[in-house]
Amino acid sequence: MYFKIRLADVIIGVNAQYEYLKEYCEKYIVEEGTPEFTIQLTMNDIRAEGKHMDSDEAARQLPYLETLAALRKIAEGMPLKNRFLMHGAVLSWKGNGLMFTAPSGTGKSTHIDLWKRYLGEEVEIINGDKPILWVTEKETRVYGTPWAGKERWENNKGVPLKGVCFLQRGSLNEIKRITPSEAMPLLLRQVYHTSDPQMAGKILELLDKMFVTVPFYMMKCNISEEAVRCSFDRRREQERAMKQQ
Repeated sequence: MYFKIRLADVIIGVNAQYEYLKEYCEKYIVEEGTPEFTIQLTMNDIRAEGKHMDSDEAARQLPYLETLAALRKIAEGMPLKNRFLMHGAVLSWKGNGLMFTAPSGTGKSTHIDLWKRYLGEEVEIINGDKPILWVTEKETRVYGTPWAGKERWENNKGVPLKGVCFLQRGSLNEIKRITPSEAMPLLLRQVYHTSDPQMAGKILELLDKMFVTVPFYMMKCNISEEAVRCSFDRRREQERAMKQQ
């Protein structure tokens, strides 16, 4: 079956094997517009995503595995559109995006949930796991996607990205701004890795551009409301500093 989706303001044609993928991407389907690129999902593509599963389990999971195959192909095509896929949870506060990223199990989702509780309706969750970033000369924007983690926190919209925070577990809550050279190795662990050298080089170019407009922070936290206050206060300090410039 064929359908079109819009991700990060890019229209993508999708040739799928299973109805489940269309349902999975329901919020992103568009009828109008010419695709900027098209992905073709074959049974070989789908089965490859389940190569580490028991064969019987993989056979039962084929519709779900197609969503992973689709994500992989979309991530491979995005760098030529000045976009890339990243592992992280993103919220919007006052229309500005904040990304929290860390290895799985560190507490990104818990931290996002605490922000929601602490600030209520002022906070909107954009994506809980795999957002797409669009890097331009003037700004970086971050967009929701259907691939949003087990909570399925997703929002089909984009906001300007005003900060990326690397989370580490700690007994005390502290946050500091880090340099691009400090951020780069941490960032590379969370960015989708392509096997195509040309695409890999393009992603590095986009990261270099991103450092010009987006500040990066390291936060040690104990995943509590106090941790939210710590990052929230740091964000307000940044806002005040920008207004004084």
